[in-house]
Amino acid sequence: MLRFGWCPPDPESGEKQGVDDLLARGAQVEDLTHYLRTFQGYEVASENWPELAREACYGLCGRIVRQILPQSEADAPALLFSLLAYVGCMVGRGAHFKVEGDSHYLKNFAVLVGKTSKGRKGTSQGRIDELMFQVNPGFMKENTASGLSSGEGLIENVRDARYKDDEVIDAGVNDKRLLVTESEFASPLTLMRREGNILSMVLRNGWDDKVLRTLTRNNPLKSTGSHIAIMGHITQRELRKHLTEEKLGSGIANRFLFALVHRSKSLPHGGGANPVRPNEMSELRAAVTFGQVPRQFELSSEPEEEHGLSAYELWEEVYSDLSEGEEGLFGAVTSRAEAHVRRLATLYAVLDESLEVRVDHLLAGLAVWQYAEDSARYIFGDLRGDVVADTILQELRFRCEEGITKTEISNLFGRNHDARTVNASLKALLDDELVVERKVKEAEGPGPRTTRFYIVE
Repeated sequence: MLRFGWCPPDPESGEKQGVDDLLARGAQVEDLTHYLRTFQGYEVASENWPELAREACYGLCGRIVRQILPQSEADAPALLFSLLAYVGCMVGRGAHFKVEGDSHYLKNFAVLVGKTSKGRKGTSQGRIDELMFQVNPGFMKENTASGLSSGEGLIENVRDARYKDDEVIDAGVNDKRLLVTESEFASPLTLMRREGNILSMVLRNGWDDKVLRTLTRNNPLKSTGSHIAIMGHITQRELRKHLTEEKLGSGIANRFLFALVHRSKSLPHGGGANPVRPNEMSELRAAVTFGQVPRQFELSSEPEEEHGLSAYELWEEVYSDLSEGEEGLFGAVTSRAEAHVRRLATLYAVLDESLEVRVDHLLAGLAVWQYAEDSARYIFGDLRGDVVADTILQELRFRCEEGITKTEISNLFGRNHDARTVNASLKALLDDELVVERKVKEAEGPGPRTTRFYIVE
């Protein structure tokens, strides 16, 4: 994906350049990727671990994260993604934008992914819980829930009123904002794969802002105008284990922002009380109130002197890269980049109490998405979304130069997959040149050659 941020001065004139200046000079997408500045508030966990750009910590959000960070073992991405999910849900059905007639409200689904169980995912949520309780205690008491056990249960919490012969038999839920936290996100992933379970459908329709309903004859449920946000926690190993199919990735996982998180520091005695200053608390309350007013947000069309172009022009530059799909499970999980970026950018505009989305807001949204995309690549990059093919590749990586025979491949699956399925996955790997087939001699002297398969490095 194209990364936009600050651009260096012109080497000849010394004047500050905008993104459009670089493009006019013939810069390509890959030439711009290193201009996104790294946020310096935390250490990267390991090699190839994604880095959070400074643009993501723009404005009020950034100040709040920087104030909490020294007093918490959570890292900056964990705090930032949690804060954005909470604020977007609290805003409700106020601020929104439209794309081809569809309204997009600022509800976000996010999952914090720890390399181990010690990623301090819950620590970050605790800090944001503490903060948002002071912003709006009523919301935190009445509009939050834990656990994603069923689609029916989710609809129940945001249900419409029900009538019988013009008589109200269930008043329903008036305030349909709902923030659901799931500390064991592996559980709903397991449920979604079961035949007949409607949780995936309900989550998909909730993110898409469609009517939620069950079709049961005895106790039908329906919800119009729901505003559901999800905040989940999982380890990297669990996520790779349970999110294995491309159809699940493109069906529901592409509605989620996945963020790799880790413990940023060791605080044996914990951090202090809420470190967010009164000024930021006051600004956050005002921003939430501002965002709750129903209004449509547009991209600014006036060029900004600091950046050399307008948000409208910047969006035109990045859109094709955002909307270009990729293969495998990673491509399935990241296939809604455009919608995520616009939702995030509009949320940054709300936090700025701006009536339009400016370049800084769009850069912030792009930076948050870049971290989510890099996290997804780190987690899913080598998975194809075909369980059989991924199992074969994993075994071949383990065996290295030894290779594997067709009989040994069949034995990997026992009786869980028929021969046609295994052969189809193996053929796909051969066609994509990820695996190569060779005839080898197993012993000295005359005798038949054995067909073995090897991974292509």
